[in-house]
Amino acid sequence: MTDLTEKIATKAVAVKKDPKIADLMKSYEPQFARSLGKSMDAAKFGQDALTAIKQTPKLLEADQRSLFGAIFLAAQLKLPVGGPLAQFHLTPRKVAGEMTVVPIIGYNGYIQLAMNTGLYSKVGAFTVHANDHFRTGANSERGEFYDYERATGDRGELTGVIGYAKVKGFDESSFVYLDAATVRERHRPKFWDKTPWASDEGEMFRKTAIRVLQKYLPKSIEAAPLALAAQADQATVRRVDGVDDLQIDHEDIAIAEVIEDD
Repeated sequence: MTDLTEKIATKAVAVKKDPKIADLMKSYEPQFARSLGKSMDAAKFGQDALTAIKQTPKLLEADQRSLFGAIFLAAQLKLPVGGPLAQFHLTPRKVAGEMTVVPIIGYNGYIQLAMNTGLYSKVGAFTVHANDHFRTGANSERGEFYDYERATGDRGELTGVIGYAKVKGFDESSFVYLDAATVRERHRPKFWDKTPWASDEGEMFRKTAIRVLQKYLPKSIEAAPLALAAQADQATVRRVDGVDDLQIDHEDIAIAEVIEDD
């Protein structure tokens, strides 16, 4: 064997042992296709995920099981990774000292998942502010209800959020109201100041309302992806070769530290 052929052979073995992320993405296309069905093209899905990874280089330093766990979660949910739709995001965090990829499902992602069920004619959420006209109540005629009118000028501080869903064929909407203190104390991550909670708290409130609301909506096979999203959002999701089910773990996320690119 010549020096040149030996170098080529050595490089081929190295690539096989440590394949590039693009090669891995390509090799997983058949599995992406099985999860995505006819909802989107597997090659396009993989390319979108690869673009998102290149835009946040620290993702390449993370545990690959968590990276591909998050990507396969997106495929199961049939949501594109990154891009202008802002439905599904990959975020690098240190969990128990190890660089890990944590999936973040955006507000638009939750709306898409809810509408994909085919059960609802309308799904959404809106924030409530101190100067808005807002009250909740319950009586024998209206059941649980809320009255709301948005302030035309200064709306004042953020005081809460309403999430609602109108089931097809019914006049009334199902809704949940969360006050601001409850959202911040129970649903905001510990290191929130390095996340969209600091830059776009209103959207995080709306997303939280939909996450909580889905617990009370009708349960069906069509709604399973929405429930999976709420379970896996901001968790550690790992994929192990040869195992079909993703491993979802919330235990360490409470102490996870968000990592920002330099």
